[in-house]
Amino acid sequence: NKIREDFYSPSYRSGVLARLEKLGIRCVTYFSEDYPESFKNIPAPPFVLYCRGNVKLLRSRCFGVVGSRRTLANILKECSKISSQLAQKFTIVTGTASGADTAAAQGALEGGNLIFFAAQGLGHIYPAGSGKLYKMAAERGLVITEQRPEVAARAYLFPVRNRLIAALAEGVLVVSAGQKSGASITAEYAFEYGRDVFCFPYSLGVPSGKGCNNLIKKGAYLTESAAAILSQYVLSALEKRGEAHIQQIADDLGCNAYELLSDLSSLEVKGLICRLGGNRYCALT
Repeated sequence: NKIREDFYSPSYRSGVLARLEKLGIRCVTYFSEDYPESFKNIPAPPFVLYCRGNVKLLRSRCFGVVGSRRTLANILKECSKISSQLAQKFTIVTGTASGADTAAAQGALEGGNLIFFAAQGLGHIYPAGSGKLYKMAAERGLVITEQRPEVAARAYLFPVRNRLIAALAEGVLVVSAGQKSGASITAEYAFEYGRDVFCFPYSLGVPSGKGCNNLIKKGAYLTESAAAILSQYVLSALEKRGEAHIQQIADDLGCNAYELLSDLSSLEVKGLICRLGGNRYCALT
């Protein structure tokens, strides 16, 4: 009865919001204008999202970039680079772990289009020592979690969080993943939700690449660049229409027509599409 009374008490709710405001936290509920529509289409959507930063990013086009804590140095460099490039078209969504997630966040921060998704409440910093990155993410993008501020990081909360990264993103790039890893879990959720999954390929014997190679076997797109990912979206949009004017493709992707010229040329060289004249194209696959 006490819980019910509190729930329907305007003064109690106002007090809760005031305490959160003192912590710099804003709530986005299931019924808020900024609540992501994609969350409403998954099992057990979060009722409340606790946020620091620009909540309008929740309604932008998002793309996930995730990977393992133990990632090769050259892959970390590529992860940061590709995240920066993709952030020109999407808001990058990633976790807060060290390694690949941190590299993805740092790359995206150059453009400010970052959603930094924590598994724990915002009253805690995880991993320890990443406070500066949290602060930058809140100032230039958005830090978010579905956990109350007082909830500390626990192992079981990470896969729970990973389902939301997959749900929010139109596609997910896995830059590294062990045989069993959080990045692989995020990709599996992405498959389940009908999202595109992209993976860096790895040579035999690289532990941090086993998960990526397994995902490619399951149908993930093998990719090594932002251009390959963006071209795939252009191709998918054209395949849905069969034949389309460049402006129709741009409208489908939410971008300007001139931004598609290089991608269309690349797809034409690869023999995947054909130019029909009058700025019209058709898919050949």
